[in-house]
Amino acid sequence: MADDGAHREVLSKLTGAWLTQAVAAMAELGLADRLDERPLTCGELARACGAHAGALFRLLRLLESHDLVEQGTGGAYALTPTGALLSSRHPDSLADLALFYAGPFYASWGALPYAVRTGRQGFEHVYGKPFFDYTAEHPEMGTGFDRAMACGSSFFTQLPQVYDFTRHRHVVDVGGGRGALLAAVLAQAEGVRGTLFDGPGAVERGRAALTEAGLADRCDFAAGDFFEQVPPGGDVYLLSRILHDWDDEPCARVLANCRAAMPAGGRLLVLERLVPERPHDAPGALAIAWDVHMLVNNGAGRERTYLEYERLLAGAGFALEDVRGLPLDVNVLVARA
Repeated sequence: MADDGAHREVLSKLTGAWLTQAVAAMAELGLADRLDERPLTCGELARACGAHAGALFRLLRLLESHDLVEQGTGGAYALTPTGALLSSRHPDSLADLALFYAGPFYASWGALPYAVRTGRQGFEHVYGKPFFDYTAEHPEMGTGFDRAMACGSSFFTQLPQVYDFTRHRHVVDVGGGRGALLAAVLAQAEGVRGTLFDGPGAVERGRAALTEAGLADRCDFAAGDFFEQVPPGGDVYLLSRILHDWDDEPCARVLANCRAAMPAGGRLLVLERLVPERPHDAPGALAIAWDVHMLVNNGAGRERTYLEYERLLAGAGFALEDVRGLPLDVNVLVARA
């Protein structure tokens, strides 16, 4: 019979889904936003959020046990530094990520056995269509996904600190979405020009965001399909969390198109999480979990090991020169054309 410690360990893993919902409830009820203003008692917080005081107390006790709120001597609750990340006003807020993880992705993860049996998307099994097709037809979910992914992009601001862009003249962000990564680069490399490349809708959203940031005058905006071609003219190209969406053959096409657009000696920066060669190697726990997440919600997508990326890059005419770390286990793979 398993000892008490083993039982507790398994139970803690089985109840992880409960905590997912508790954290999302904290965001959905606006608890962090209210407590961000000032500490409040349970009663005050219940009135402010329109919640049942007794039920809210029970939720707050769970959140306190996981260091998301803390109760002072006067009975008022305040946010911990961890809980503050669930306020929509925090500069690195994870509130929208919590809502999406506890919503659509929570439902699709319920189809993990189906995905493992078939190799197909759990999301498609639940919602009837592949993820990107479904979100295209349901823009409210697509908007929620965009906001959630923006929450998980706090590492963007760190990229110019681990790679010197000032030695380049033109950076092309392939599949750059709303331009958050490109904005971070241009803001810290004032002499560099940029190109934002993505689908038409994303590029227009990116144009608006970069205009608001005062960087549009240093940008070109190009719409297209990176499986067909990418804009020429850059001496450094970015692929941030693009390759993990696809199997090897589509990735090879994207990389070949990047190589065709670049001069010899140009650099390609691939931002992805690396799966460790052995499951217990650290860091890498997030990448291992994310790899299964890609199976559930994408099907063809996957996280890869260093050696797998090295082979992909070599097949497209790149030499992998260096790997540099960013927050949240994200890596920058620096490759030379």
